[in-house]
Parts: sequence; structure tokens; C-alpha cells
Amino acid sequence: MLSALTVYRKKVQMPYFQGTIAWLDNLKKSGAKPSSKVFPEYWAGARERCEELGYHIEEFSSSDMSLTRISNILKARGISCILLPPQPRQVAHMRMDWENYCALSFGFSLTHPRLHLVTNAQYRAARLAVRTVRRYGYRRIGLVTLDEIEVRTDHNFSSGYLAEHRLGDRKPLPIFEYSYGKAASRRSYAKEFAKWFRNNQPDAIIYLDNDVPNALRALGVGPDMCGHASLAAPAEGGELAGVHQNGKLVGRTAVDYLVDMYNRNERGVPQTPFRLLVEGYWVDGESLPRRVVPSRTAPAD
Repeated sequence: MLSALTVYRKKVQMPYFQGTIAWLDNLKKSGAKPSSKVFPEYWAGARERCEELGYHIEEFSSSDMSLTRISNILKARGISCILLPPQPRQVAHMRMDWENYCALSFGFSLTHPRLHLVTNAQYRAARLAVRTVRRYGYRRIGLVTLDEIEVRTDHNFSSGYLAEHRLGDRKPLPIFEYSYGKAASRRSYAKEFAKWFRNNQPDAIIYLDNDVPNALRALGVGPDMCGHASLAAPAEGGELAGVHQNGKLVGRTAVDYLVDMYNRNERGVPQTPFRLLVEGYWVDGESLPRRVVPSRTAPAD
């Protein structure tokens, strides 16, 4: 009861300044777009939660200086908490003296060191998408993704897509997975997508690749012929249906766990990394017209 009272008093009091949390971009090119702009919901959620707890969040970038130089600056300023946004490459390594820091990463793209991470519950998001699209009256549901995204997300979206079909005792369509290699281009993408579409005749597509709506329009296929839903839909829905990944809540959760790590004096690379998964939710949109009226709301499990 005393612990609960202490937490309550901290919530109702204005927080005083606790310190600074570093948001560290692992960028190689000078002038590259900062991750706070690339992942605005993560940044907004983290900054919002920092303000509530009395922390200041500051962005540092390795495009301007080396990681060694950044580490020296953090030590000099007494900053020991680091948030690592998704890496610009799908497989990334970072060399720093991690034993001096409490560090938490977003997503699976940082493969070394293996830190605690927070991300959207991607496997469950794909299952929710397949289940909801099916309940809206669609039967031939395809998945379109990119090889780079599959690696970055630890293949969670494609795994959820396949698992939901298996649990529903249905055979999934072949996944269209494209890779923009050295010889690949937007033109070859459109050609391969058209071939996959003709061979499999999906009546709905869930996707991670934002080129899908344009590719469908190029084929003269509208939502009335083939509905489509994004696995990274905006929160407000409207034109685009799909799963909103709850990015702001992911950012807030990252700050909460990082502060807990700091209070426990938990520094360095963990022996057993934790994965904190934040649920997304379905949003309706014009891109997926309902063919039937669902009898009930799509279940969470």
C-alpha cells in the first residue's frame, strides 16, 4: 500500500528534472534524414513520456561524429540511458562500450549487440489482419512484402500470415516477396507483381510494401475488385484500411522500460534479452470495402 501511495504521489506531482536520455541514430552518411523524422510516432511517444517523467530526450547521430566520440560526449555529460531507433540497414552492428549504458533498441534490425527491444506485436498484427479481412467477406487473401522488411522484422509478419491460414484450416496463397537488389527496379517490380496477381487471383491483399496501391491501379484493379489493407496503416483510417502499429505507445513503452533499467542499475548487454511487444489495432478504410457485415468485432486472440 505504501508503494502504491508513493507511485500515486509521483503521478500527481509535477516531475522535476531527472536527466537526459540519448536517442542515438546509427547513420553513416552525412546529412542523412534523422530517425526522429523517419519514425515520427516512436519519437513523439518517447518525447511525450520523457516530459511526463521529468526527462529530456536529445538526438545524437553518427553521421556527424563517430560512435566513440558520441560515447565520450555522453560520459562527459553524465548521460547513461540510450534509445536506439530502427537501424537504417536491415542487419546492423554497433560497437560501443555498452557496459557503461542502459540501452534499449526498437525492432530487430540491430543484431549485435543483442539488447532488450520493444516493437509492435508484428506476428499478431498479421494474424489480426488476415482474420479481419476474412470476416469482411474475402477468401483469397494474399500477402505482399519485401525481402528487406522480412529481415528487419524477423519474419514475424509472414509467419503470422501463414499461421492464421493454418489455424483456419485454409491454404494460403504464395507470398509475393520482392527484393530491390542491384539489378532490380520499380519497373521489374511492377512486372513481377502483375505476374503474381494474374497467377493467384487474390480478392484481397495485405501488405508491408507501399507500392501495392500503385501497382493495383496500374493494373486497373480497384478496391471493388481486390481490397487491400496495410500492416502499417495510419491511426485515423479513412482511405487506407489495415492494422495501426501503435507507434506512439511503442515509444512510450520504450522510455518506461529504459527508466526502470536505470533505476535497477541494469547496464551493459543483457545475458537474456527481453522482447517487449505492443499490440496494434484494426482501422477501417475505403481500400477494403466490406462484402459482408461481421457478426461481431474481430477478436484479439
